[in-house]
Amino acid sequence: MPFKSSTILIFLLAFSNSYSQEKKVKETPFEYTKRFHSEVEEIKSLEADVYEEKIDYFRSSIEKYIEHKRRVCNGEFSTMVLSEKKVKLDGTKKNKNKLSHEERKLCFREMKALQITFINNMFLARKRYLDHLHQLRVSELGAAREQSIKSVQKAFTKKR
Repeated sequence: MPFKSSTILIFLLAFSNSYSQEKKVKETPFEYTKRFHSEVEEIKSLEADVYEEKIDYFRSSIEKYIEHKRRVCNGEFSTMVLSEKKVKLDGTKKNKNKLSHEERKLCFREMKALQITFINNMFLARKRYLDHLHQLRVSELGAAREQSIKSVQKAFTKKR
């Protein structure tokens, strides 16, 4: 019987992995951008008790997006596959859809706004987490104080 359950488990894992890969492939550039904007907003409301578990995922994911966006703004590649090509007289192809100076400025402005929002939301989440840790430490300190006082009182009542 354990063989069947492990076989089913392997099948389910393989199916979920292939499904997640298909999902990634079908994501449009606009969905990709929207997903990262929602992740940046999600950081703001991150609860203190799950901060440590989730913050590294958000940080690495958004840093990848920002690096990708920087490369797009610099014109290294496009977020979409551009099908229109302009053929030069000598037969080589040149991409006709390069970003203009104004589009580059807009691209960098959007990236800057996202980074500032990311930093502000990280600050809010981190502050909430540190406040939570501070309250835990203060309550632990109070409990240690009470324990010490009880210990001292117990020591003096035995000697009488």
